[in-house]
Amino acid sequence: MLSNPGIKILCHRVAVFLTVVSLAFFSADARVKRKSRPPQRTMESVKKDKSSTERKISETATKINSNAKELNRQLNRLNSLNADIETNRSKVRDLRNHIDSLASAINVTSDSIAVLEGELESMREAYVKALKNLQPHSGIMSDMAFVFSAGSFAEAYSRVRYLRQFTAWRERRAEKIREGIDIIAERRSHLSSLRRSQDVACRKAEEAQAVLSEQQTRSERMVNDLKKEDSALRRSLKEQKRKALALDRELDRLIAAEQARIAREEEARRKREEQARAAKDKVTKPSAGKSVDNGSEDGPSAKDIASANAPTKTAAATAASALSGSFEANKGKLLFPVAGTYKIVRKFGRQPHPTLKHVETDNSGIDIEVSKGRSARAVFTGKVSAIFKQDGFNSIVMVRHGRYITIYAGLSSVNVKAGDSVKAGQTLGAIYSDPDDGGRSILHFEIRNERQKLNPTLWVK
Repeated sequence: MLSNPGIKILCHRVAVFLTVVSLAFFSADARVKRKSRPPQRTMESVKKDKSSTERKISETATKINSNAKELNRQLNRLNSLNADIETNRSKVRDLRNHIDSLASAINVTSDSIAVLEGELESMREAYVKALKNLQPHSGIMSDMAFVFSAGSFAEAYSRVRYLRQFTAWRERRAEKIREGIDIIAERRSHLSSLRRSQDVACRKAEEAQAVLSEQQTRSERMVNDLKKEDSALRRSLKEQKRKALALDRELDRLIAAEQARIAREEEARRKREEQARAAKDKVTKPSAGKSVDNGSEDGPSAKDIASANAPTKTAAATAASALSGSFEANKGKLLFPVAGTYKIVRKFGRQPHPTLKHVETDNSGIDIEVSKGRSARAVFTGKVSAIFKQDGFNSIVMVRHGRYITIYAGLSSVNVKAGDSVKAGQTLGAIYSDPDDGGRSILHFEIRNERQKLNPTLWVK
């Protein structure tokens, strides 16, 4: 058994050992904590990190914007290519129809030549036979001998008449044979011309078909490339829909405001006419026992009545009605909104998306692609009712033709102002050329019966 002093010494040593171990543990823990604690950042490092982050965000946004522009360029090129394909397909179809009609004409002409040749041969045979049968004396005696060999004067006279009739018949037959020969020659020439035209049409059809096949291959390649950008295409389509809906809402708002203004003006005109009629009745039908005094304070003067009757809103309404009727009467014959060559790259109404399956696009008008530097023109006489700008459509001009309205969107500059009267064919403004899309120029054109959207291709020529 240990003594008390030994126990005390042992306890002391244990306490010292535990103290040393604890100090070592706490020291190591402190070192670990010091190592794990992040270094204190300076203001300069914070600003540097912020600038780097902003630069990366800007670069990402620029890249996204660039990709979106490139995607739109590809879609526009695809729409333009599809318009070319449709044009060439129609051209090939027309050429094939022309070739078929030429083939039919060739067959008819060949048959007619065969018939004419048969008739000509029959005429020749009949002519030769007639010469043999009706002139047995030919080769034996002359016509004079044939006459003088008659037994009597009456017989001689009959022979003279016979010779004259026979000669006339022979000349007619010969003329018919000559005419038949000429007709056959003309038909043969016509047949040769038809065959040459058929050869030319066949070559053109082959060339158009080759171009069409090449265009279709390019279109399929572009479609396949664009299909890889499905999500980006859907974002682009969503943005286009947003801009189109915004334009529709703005047009509806402007048209509704104009309708309300016209209604107010019509109501004011009606009231003025009622007041003028009441004033006129008061002047022409004075109260009993009172004399008419146009200069008194009891009724309006002749000058007041003339002033009340001055607004000629009825004439304006009649003119607007006639204009509306003229516009409607010219359906299918209105001027096209651009002069010269053009391509309709987006049709009216709901159309399948060129690359996205089971997706349709909706167009309130038609999109017309033209060469750079072209202008939009009024399709009919009317009055400029509004000019405004809209995201995605640049400057927009609205022209009213009675209750009908034409809309010209995508203008870089405008040559008219609100309230101007315009004539058919008058230039309204220059069509915007997109520098981010190789200068592509597209006019968005609409026709409305107030707020009802109409298919422009049924109205313009």
